[in-house]
Amino acid sequence: MRRSGEETARRLTGPAVPLSFALYVHVPFCRAKCAYCDFTSFEGREAEIPRYIEMLLKEWEAVREILLAGRPYTVTSCYFGGGTPSLLPESRLEILIQGLFPQGTDPGMEFSLEANPESLSAAKLACWRRLGINRVSLGVQSFSDAMLRRLGRIHTARQAEEAVLSLIRGGWENWSLDLMFGLPGQHSRDFERDLERALSYRPPHLSAYHLTLAHDTLMDSLAREGRLHLPGEDVVLAMMDILEGETAKAGLVHYETSNFARPGFACAHNLAYWRLRPYIGLGAGAVSYFEEGTPWGRHWKNPDDLSAYGEMAENGSWRFPRQEPLKRNEALAETFLTGLRLAEGVDMKEMGGRFGPETVREVSRKIRPLVAAGWLEVNEDALKATQKGRRVLDSLLLEILSDLE
Repeated sequence: MRRSGEETARRLTGPAVPLSFALYVHVPFCRAKCAYCDFTSFEGREAEIPRYIEMLLKEWEAVREILLAGRPYTVTSCYFGGGTPSLLPESRLEILIQGLFPQGTDPGMEFSLEANPESLSAAKLACWRRLGINRVSLGVQSFSDAMLRRLGRIHTARQAEEAVLSLIRGGWENWSLDLMFGLPGQHSRDFERDLERALSYRPPHLSAYHLTLAHDTLMDSLAREGRLHLPGEDVVLAMMDILEGETAKAGLVHYETSNFARPGFACAHNLAYWRLRPYIGLGAGAVSYFEEGTPWGRHWKNPDDLSAYGEMAENGSWRFPRQEPLKRNEALAETFLTGLRLAEGVDMKEMGGRFGPETVREVSRKIRPLVAAGWLEVNEDALKATQKGRRVLDSLLLEILSDLE
């Protein structure tokens, strides 16, 4: 098996050189499914957690044996997302982390865990810190009980406040708050109150997401039935104005479309995604991106269904050895899809080195009217969306990528 794994790895990744990548672990268990959620998550199935952890560690063993083939590697960051990773019992979490990092975690590595207020406690925080977790992303979404009920969240505003205070009292240096805006029945003043409350705790990092109706979610069904009414565009734009203005006053840098951080606290793990650095995702529905052995990189995605994921793990029918590499136009599209989300933008020199100078000339020609209209800007060889361009990013991407070879 070892020899077979090494041969497969040489085909997938080329010469035996040290590797570095971000590691994502998906924990799909929730106490309740939120009305807007289209992530891979399952409510009321916590009894399956022990078996699921076994499957995760089987997948990690296969990744190390087949994809990495025993070569030296560095995990640049680790992120436990969900679902609700804070649901994991402390004993099970310890088994998982020890299986992933048998030699212990690097204290300098950013290690994040997503938590919901109703499943956070001082005891869990102490356990997480002991296991090497050094960053908590807290899914508050709103400090309004009415808004939380509309979202289908099961925590209260009081629990959200207590969770934040637990982080502060526990001496956590690196943590983040999640908020949402553009909620049903929400006015700009409602969001302003949420934002004021969030910023009063001086979070090192803030994520603020505009609610979008994902297909086949409860909210999507209610909207199609005419039973759900979202704020109009003018109200949402006013919320964005408030968000950008108040975060700037609070000293948070708007470093990505939906993310704000104090200097030094941008999420290293998510930056790996947006900068198209290699990452490996473990678990049901997890996505990976790897570059070695291909001109443009390759993606693979695990089955969303828990049973299908378990069957893949039991049979060893892993997807990463069979995944076709990206085509050139797909890789070029990804460069813009991820890079324009960042304040630092797309590095045109790097793009030229990867795709050739003719591509840079073609892109420069296509974006000229968009730059003239104030949607994009080019400075120091970086292509960036302006403040108003960020608000219509999907349209800008369509314009840039259409007929681009």
